[in-house]
Amino acid sequence: MARKEDINPFQYGREVDLLVDREVELATVVRTAEHSGTLFFIGPRRYGKTSILKAAEQQLDEAGLVVLRYDAEAYENTRLLAAALMSGAVRKFASALDRAQTVARKFFAALKPSLSVDPADGRITVDLGVETGSAHGELPILMDVLNGIEKLAAADKRRAVVILDEFQQIVAEEGEKAERQIRAAVQTHRNVAYILSGSSTRMMTEMIASAARAFWNLGDQLHLGPIPREDFLPFLRTGLESTGASISDSALTRIVDLSEDVPYNVQQLASQCWTLLRESGRSSLTAPMVDEALSKVISTQHVAYMQRWLSLSAAQKQTLKIIINERADFQLAEVARRHGLPRTTMQRGLQALEENHFLRQEITRKGFQWRLEDPFLRAWLAEVQSQ
Repeated sequence: MARKEDINPFQYGREVDLLVDREVELATVVRTAEHSGTLFFIGPRRYGKTSILKAAEQQLDEAGLVVLRYDAEAYENTRLLAAALMSGAVRKFASALDRAQTVARKFFAALKPSLSVDPADGRITVDLGVETGSAHGELPILMDVLNGIEKLAAADKRRAVVILDEFQQIVAEEGEKAERQIRAAVQTHRNVAYILSGSSTRMMTEMIASAARAFWNLGDQLHLGPIPREDFLPFLRTGLESTGASISDSALTRIVDLSEDVPYNVQQLASQCWTLLRESGRSSLTAPMVDEALSKVISTQHVAYMQRWLSLSAAQKQTLKIIINERADFQLAEVARRHGLPRTTMQRGLQALEENHFLRQEITRKGFQWRLEDPFLRAWLAEVQSQ
């Protein structure tokens, strides 16, 4: 068994078990669920929303709530998401097959559910008997499932919480009618809480910030920002000092600067620094060593970066370079003119880059500014262009 000091303390690319300075966000999610409220949880990719939701799920499970947590992007369509929600509800409210059959037929009768059991692990699966069509499209199926969960929770006298990560995917597929129908259902539910989480910060904000949209004043908002440096830097120092090396303040600052305070990238770069210290046997971590670690990170990601880069059109590549090199609060028309791009071409490029997760828009006091989803793409592109 590996000794604790031999295990890299920095985790990324999956749900982490240790949260750094996310107590307020975690408490907000848990409190909303315990009071059967509705919360729009908004934050960019790589900021740790999923890990917060995992931690909340664990606490709520221990408190006796029925937690149904699903990622909308993991399903090909809304119908499959609805089927997964129904299966999860039936399993958690009724573990025995005969009880599950009764629950499914009583609370989801309109969906003509059929149950099956995996002989390998005894897991109960519920399939939808209705087909999508004009009379029963994918969105009405989801509404029937949510209403069924509300009735089931009321009858069982156990509160439930539906956590939908990447919630904006439903609206992207179904249109604004999804907002109206979901609101019509959610606002009548008293036994089910809703945590609607999304990484498309602009799309999620537009849903809830306008009085003309259905989600206006439907629930509370929680916007996830970067982890404050005064909390993150001590965490990084402790983890890196487990190598036995001394860690300079400039090295720690360099890690968060290069990562642009994005928690995923901070952990990724810190992990490489930890590995570099252990494998090289060096006695201290300096800022130049952090640059060396970043070169190793982007070299391992070179093929993935190159594939993504080659997927872009010439105009999209030029637009991405402009975003990387220009100041954050640039004026679109002026920058497009200076770089010889039609304004509409650059605007379409920005939209495509956002849709394909190269860029995101971040809310500031001055409005919006463009940020890279993966800040290490900046260093990779600079390295490729220098060769």
